[in-house]
Amino acid sequence: MTSPDLCDSLRWDLMRVVDGEADSDVQRRVESHLEACPRCRDEYDELEKLKGVTQSMRLMDLPDARWAGYWQDLYRRLERGTGWFLLSLGVVLVCCYAVLDLFRDFFFNPEVPVIVRLGFGVFAVGCIILLVSIARERLFARKIERYDKVEL
Repeated sequence: MTSPDLCDSLRWDLMRVVDGEADSDVQRRVESHLEACPRCRDEYDELEKLKGVTQSMRLMDLPDARWAGYWQDLYRRLERGTGWFLLSLGVVLVCCYAVLDLFRDFFFNPEVPVIVRLGFGVFAVGCIILLVSIARERLFARKIERYDKVEL
């Protein structure tokens, strides 16, 4: 039986031998250790099996129709995502303009401190963004109603 320290020190060399990257000195040292250490011999055998399995694995070729569907789906999702982003951005900008127009006297009144005008503006923009986000989420949730097929 060999010492655990020796086994640990040879672990990287063992992997190099399995991968075929070890020089002849390392190869001989590992082989002599494997003859004396059943635990490392079992590990070596497992690594060899793993190497055999991974080398025999091949990627499956997808048919052209499947690839075409993939690219169409990717394009459709990208297109819709961009559309929703631009729609949301447009609604936010129009709502911000409406708030600004509605409170024009407030925002351009020099008697109102700048920090108050800035705070109200940031608050209004945050509310608008949240409202647009909630409305968009509800539109999506309505399409995928979880309880529409539940029978009472």
